[in-house]
Amino acid sequence: MIIAEIGLNHLGYIELVNDYLDICLHADVDGITFQIREEEFYKNNSNLILSDSEYKKIAKTIQSKNKKFGVAIADINKIDFLESIDTDFYKVIRNDITNKNLMKKLISTGKQIIVSTGLSTDKDIKNFINEFATKNITLNHTQLSYDVNDCNLLAIQTMREKYDCNISFGSHCDNLNVLYMSLCYNPSSILFYVKADSFGIEFPDDKHAIFTKNIKTVVKNLKSLRTAVGSGIKQKIKNKIG
Repeated sequence: MIIAEIGLNHLGYIELVNDYLDICLHADVDGITFQIREEEFYKNNSNLILSDSEYKKIAKTIQSKNKKFGVAIADINKIDFLESIDTDFYKVIRNDITNKNLMKKLISTGKQIIVSTGLSTDKDIKNFINEFATKNITLNHTQLSYDVNDCNLLAIQTMREKYDCNISFGSHCDNLNVLYMSLCYNPSSILFYVKADSFGIEFPDDKHAIFTKNIKTVVKNLKSLRTAVGSGIKQKIKNKIG
């Protein structure tokens, strides 16, 4: 899947949410995620809260276009509500790979779960796989760094071989071209953040987010370039260039 992450970049404004949805859905992404952080986070960020009724409308809008509605969830107490509106998939952020109660609750839903490894050690991942290995789990290779030198795209391939599960790629790099490079390592999904054009403020996920004016082009390129990866088997083909 190609997944556009709105995260908290809606800033709590439903008008901005609707703009994001309209642009992302017309760009033909496969899924769209929002983010619900732990209760403690909102004590100082109450302006970033969307209501349950707003999430219900968001899910309906996305799913009416045959796209997937996902939530990056840190609050275990919101899972029952998210299940009641038929959330399609979940994402586990930061270091919540070690949050056993959250993981058990999410796995019990039977939904697809994308688990971030951005702050994980190899030991964390091994312990997680040993305890929670299931066909519903995708490990998400990401680095919480804007620096292209930290992307380590080869980890997509080595993690897939080592842990025998799907590996997605989530970019925090400020160089957009890393998304295209990741295709060569065949991630099961590609996730990128989005932000509004010329809004004049800093978003929660800002430096690595893609302006909405560029989303359609990025998605088109990702879908087209994926076909260039091929099978890896050298074969003779007809001369198509004359």
